[in-house]
Amino acid sequence: MTMLKTMLKMAIAQAMLHWGFWIRYPLASARQDTYVVPQPSTLVGALGAGLARAISGLCGVAIPEIIHNPRARDMQSRYSVPIITFILPAIKDVYFRVLSGWGIRSMDITRHFQGTYIRVEDLKDPSQWFAVRVTGKVYAPKMEIEIAYLVDTEKLREALGEFECNVDPEKALLYGLASMTRLGPVEGLLTIEGISILNVEEARGKLMNEPCPYFRISHVPSGLGSDVTIAEFWDWGRAEFWSGLRVPNPDYTLKYVVPLNKSSLDSGLLMPFKPCKLLRDIINEVYLVKVNGNEYTYPKPQ
Repeated sequence: MTMLKTMLKMAIAQAMLHWGFWIRYPLASARQDTYVVPQPSTLVGALGAGLARAISGLCGVAIPEIIHNPRARDMQSRYSVPIITFILPAIKDVYFRVLSGWGIRSMDITRHFQGTYIRVEDLKDPSQWFAVRVTGKVYAPKMEIEIAYLVDTEKLREALGEFECNVDPEKALLYGLASMTRLGPVEGLLTIEGISILNVEEARGKLMNEPCPYFRISHVPSGLGSDVTIAEFWDWGRAEFWSGLRVPNPDYTLKYVVPLNKSSLDSGLLMPFKPCKLLRDIINEVYLVKVNGNEYTYPKPQ
């Protein structure tokens, strides 16, 4: 498998949610529902925010998480996430799984900052900065989760060099994982309980018996049962997702297998994911990579 000839590492963080999270649909405005399962772009954003803090501490380089300039004439300059646009080539895949705990989606009345949605001239009036919105939230206090990133460390070294931060990329990754503080908006606090950078090798045969991360597939397998859900998430790997327009092209999506019953997710329930061994037929559609004795997936090309 040619991808393993590169300097791939699996960067893993185990975390505990304080109360839960809310990750609204990108096209939402007045009624802001939430994903029941955090989508990959949210996880990439969490690592980006952590790496921005890590680079600041390691190299003294301040990197803003988001640049928003509504007056810019060039559309590409109006909105960008600079740290992500540089590290994106290094991130090969993203994984998420629930290890323990339960969560449930609810709709609450919340006071929101709406400055990014109103006219520029109206920003002069502070009374228009905030509004009441119906907001979806997933309440999952003390839920234990794992977030993992398949990273090309040589590509990450190049990205760090763009910021004149010439530190070991694995060290930067460790500091970045340790510096993650939230899942989604600032209210979605989490505590990092363990971090690791592990080697990757090709796996053949057995599958992990513990909760399986959600994983990307290139096409929907035939004979799919009701024990899993096919979810469509934003294509986080496209550079234009992180710059230019705030709303990405709705056609730019990726298919993921979420190891949870569809009726549970539709009902707003989040619980520990099913073991990978129960998904053998689906996982045969993807590559497996072994990390510390466990298997993660990597989509086969079409």
